[in-house]
Amino acid sequence: MKRIFLVAATILSIFFVITACSNSNSSSAGEEDSNTKSSNNTSPNNHDETTEKVREFLKHEFTAPNEEVKELFSEGTRDELNEYLYGTYKPYFSEKGYENFVDKAKGLAFITRAHDNEYQLKVKDMNIEEDEKNNAFAFEIDVDYSKDGERNSTIVKGRINTNEEGIFTRVRYTDRGGLLQIR
Repeated sequence: MKRIFLVAATILSIFFVITACSNSNSSSAGEEDSNTKSSNNTSPNNHDETTEKVREFLKHEFTAPNEEVKELFSEGTRDELNEYLYGTYKPYFSEKGYENFVDKAKGLAFITRAHDNEYQLKVKDMNIEEDEKNNAFAFEIDVDYSKDGERNSTIVKGRINTNEEGIFTRVRYTDRGGLLQIR
């Protein structure tokens, strides 16, 4: 009887050791995967991709109105305009960020003002600086606005907050450079 107990105890001990070792290895692998994912979020590629998304978004905002927008304003329905907004801007934003952008009348504000007053906006120069600590990008854009051959320029400043994946959560314009007052 002692011998059976000793064999059973030995088998159970071996089983526990094997189980503990395999859990330790999978735990380490999980930590490695976690560390890899984390480091990918701060990798130069992710930084570059997000910076490029910010640049692309700002070009949409300040190179306008294009022919599609002019047509939507002239002949389109509100639903068609909403589809344009969604198709153009939603890919940059989180759900809440997009709702905030559209609901606060920021979406198309510059484009609408330019269209209504027959101005053309064009990005002349752009400076984007990342604030890694706060997942944000400060920007300064030199925007040309022209009408009937007369050309002026102004600086627009702001900040875009992102989540860890580089998706926009908030856009703030801290200095609109007078673009919303053009007539």
